[in-house]
Amino acid sequence: MAGVRERVRAELTAEIIEVARRQLTEVGPAELSLRAIAREVGMVSSAVYRYFPSRDHLLTRLIIDCYDRLGAAMEAADAGCRRSDLRGRWRATADSP
Repeated sequence: MAGVRERVRAELTAEIIEVARRQLTEVGPAELSLRAIAREVGMVSSAVYRYFPSRDHLLTRLIIDCYDRLGAAMEAADAGCRRSDLRGRWRATADSP
């Protein structure tokens, strides 16, 4: 039973993060609203606090995720280019998803 509960929690956490990432892109960090995120996910705003204790915690998670993605993109760029080809490495990093 705990496995199902953990899976549902992980899925809801991922959905909250995805909605928050999209809203962050649309409205910026100053206007990011847990209430709006909750509404879009289909839960009451107080339920979001079970997943993230505060708006700042959610923003921190989004920042960490962005750094992780950037790091992965840079590693992929490094793997595909010669070390001395700085311009090529920069392009590969910028062109990565």
